[in-house]
Amino acid sequence: MGIFSFKGKETVKPMLGMILLEEANSIQMDKVVRELKESWKLTLREMESAKETSILVIDGYRIAIANMPVPIPGDEIKAAAEYNYFWQNGVEEASKHKEHVILSIMNAGKDNVKENILFNQVAAAILNHSKALGVYIGGRTLLLKKDFYLANTEMMSEQDLPLYNWIYFGLRQEKGKQSIYTYGLADFNKPEMEIVNSNKSMAELSEIMFNMAHYVVASDVILKDGETIGMSATQKLEISYSKGKYLDGKTLKIKY
Repeated sequence: MGIFSFKGKETVKPMLGMILLEEANSIQMDKVVRELKESWKLTLREMESAKETSILVIDGYRIAIANMPVPIPGDEIKAAAEYNYFWQNGVEEASKHKEHVILSIMNAGKDNVKENILFNQVAAAILNHSKALGVYIGGRTLLLKKDFYLANTEMMSEQDLPLYNWIYFGLRQEKGKQSIYTYGLADFNKPEMEIVNSNKSMAELSEIMFNMAHYVVASDVILKDGETIGMSATQKLEISYSKGKYLDGKTLKIKY
């Protein structure tokens, strides 16, 4: 049975991403485990290691770290790099990876915030103890440079979530208007959000969308059609639920 196969009737929802390695076989697993224990105070109940794969059991979660001795095939990384504005020269730099590591929480789906924090902790430990370039989470179109990912991780807690490591914030500018949307809130069982055709600057849109996304994820809130939201006692932004402008399906539109 392969590492990503499952037995029985238990419903599982693997969470996975990939670490891009500039140098083959460069993960120092002993140091990864030490960082998880010492820096994050995690208890590893079990560890299995084979030539290409390690499996860690942390707080009931089975976490697979599988080394793939090839680059990610096709143009997937190049396409993601073109969208990810936080990684300047991402197309050129990410294309230098020689191998990739598949990092998966194989039995995720119980507590989305807890699982994303755990994934982030393990990913950061791998980045710290390998010749890595960055992290790729294809299901959220995220391709993040190593230093950026680690900087967002430094102050991570359940009250201070590193959303830029977890959710893609798309920016659009058309006919003198600015728009922003989320891609990844669905993985937290929340509707994606859009602000469309705003006169606000991209900086203002980025700040308020990050704060709203952080609020709904950290506080486990479901926003609904017809409600209002604000980042202060006096701010009341109208919410509507309708067909997405930049995303498939329906999204929450925030009037701002």
